[in-house]
Amino acid sequence: MKQKKTILVALGGITLFILMIAANLLVTGTDSGDETIVWATEMKKSKYDGVDIKTKVAEEKLYNMAVHYPVFSESTLNEQIEKYVRAKETQFFDELDTISKGRMSKKPASFTLTFRLNPAGEGFYSILFTTDTYIGTGKNTVSCDTRIADVAAKKWITSRELFINPDKAARALQNALSEKERQSKQVAQQFAGEQALSNMYIEEHNVVFTFNEVELEEARLPFKKVYPYLKKEWRERFAKNIEAEQQAQETIAASSGNHVKKVALTFDDGPNPDSTTAILNVLKKYDVKATFFVLGSRVDFYPELVDRMVQEGHEIGNHTWSHKDLTKITVEAVKKELGMTAEAVEQAAGVSPIAVRPPYGATNEQVNQIIGVPPVLWSVDTLDWKSHNPKAIYDIVKRDTRDGTIILMHDIHKTTADALEDVIVYLQKQGYELVTVDELY
Repeated sequence: MKQKKTILVALGGITLFILMIAANLLVTGTDSGDETIVWATEMKKSKYDGVDIKTKVAEEKLYNMAVHYPVFSESTLNEQIEKYVRAKETQFFDELDTISKGRMSKKPASFTLTFRLNPAGEGFYSILFTTDTYIGTGKNTVSCDTRIADVAAKKWITSRELFINPDKAARALQNALSEKERQSKQVAQQFAGEQALSNMYIEEHNVVFTFNEVELEEARLPFKKVYPYLKKEWRERFAKNIEAEQQAQETIAASSGNHVKKVALTFDDGPNPDSTTAILNVLKKYDVKATFFVLGSRVDFYPELVDRMVQEGHEIGNHTWSHKDLTKITVEAVKKELGMTAEAVEQAAGVSPIAVRPPYGATNEQVNQIIGVPPVLWSVDTLDWKSHNPKAIYDIVKRDTRDGTIILMHDIHKTTADALEDVIVYLQKQGYELVTVDELY
C-alpha cells in the first residue's frame, strides 16, 4: 500500500511538472531549435479599448515567418480575422512548394503579416493589413487588405457599404486626387469595377486609398471630401471626424500665417441643360470649383447634369424641391421639400447635398432646426435674375467682392453663363482663390 502511494505521488508530481511546463510555454513561447512561436493567451489591457495584439514568429531552415493581427474582446469579430490569416499563411506555403529547397536553403523565404489599427470613429476601428513576402524571386512582394470593425454592432463591414452609390463615389473621389495620382495605372485599377473603394481605410482626418505593386502606396483625401458620399447613418456616426478635421485645419491656418483670399461662387435654381452646361464648361476651362444649390424638381429631369457637377468636383447644395418659402409652410412640408431633393441628388450622383440654401434666403429658428446645419446665404447678390445683363453682373462682382465673399448667381440664365468667364478672370487677377462653400470655412 505504501508503495502504491509513493507511485501515485510520483505520478502526480510528474503530471504537475508537465502542466507547469505547458503553461509556461503557452505564455512565453516554444523553442524547438528550428521554430519559435510567441502568442497571446488572454486579453491584456492595451491603449486600444477592447483590442489586443496576437503575434506568431517561426524560424525554420527554409523560411522565416512573423504574423501579427488584432484580437477583439468580442469573439464574433475574431473569426473572420483568423480565417484571413490562415488563408494568407496557406498561400505562402503553397508558393513555397513551387520553389526548390536548394535555392531556399541558401536564402530562406520570408513572410511577414503586419497591421495598422486606426480608431475610425466612435465604436469603429479601421484596419490595414500588409503582407511582405519573399520566396527567392529576387524581390519582395507587398500586398494590402483593409477591414472595418463595427465594435458596437459586433460585426465587420466593407468600405463599399458606407457609400450611397460606391461606383459614382469612386469616380468622383478619383477625380479629387492629385493629377499625379490620377495618372497612375494602379490608382485607375483601384477605383474601377467591383473592387472600387475596397482597399480604403479611415483615419481621424483622412480617408486613405491603398494600392501596391512592389511596395505599398497610398493616396489620401480629407475626410470632409468623402463625407457627402456616405449614407446618412454613417455620416451621423462619423460626424466627430468632421469636427476634428475642421478644428485641425483652423489650428494649422492660424499657425501658418499664410492667408489666401477666398471667394465662393454659388449658383441657384438649376440645373438647366443649356446654361448650366455652359457654366460647367467655363468652370472646367479655368479649373474652378463652385457650389450648385439645385432644385429637386429639376434634378429629377436632368440628373446627368448633377452627376457631371459631382464628377468635376463641384459641391451640391439643397435648394428644396419647388422653391417654396420655407417659413410659410408646415414642418412636414419643409421636411418633404428638403428630403425629396436630397433623395433625387443621391439617386443622380451618389452624393448627399449637405449644404442648404433656403429659397429667397427666408429662414427662421424652426426652419434652421429642421435643416440641422447653418443655412448658406450670400454676401454679394449679382441680381443676375433681374438685370439679365453680363456687364451689370460683372460690375457688381467687381464693386462688392471682398475676402470671404459668397457670390450669388443663378445657373438657369444664359446671361449669367455669358458673364462668368469675365468674372472668373477678374477675381483670379485680384488674387482670389475660387472655392466651394465648404472650402471657404
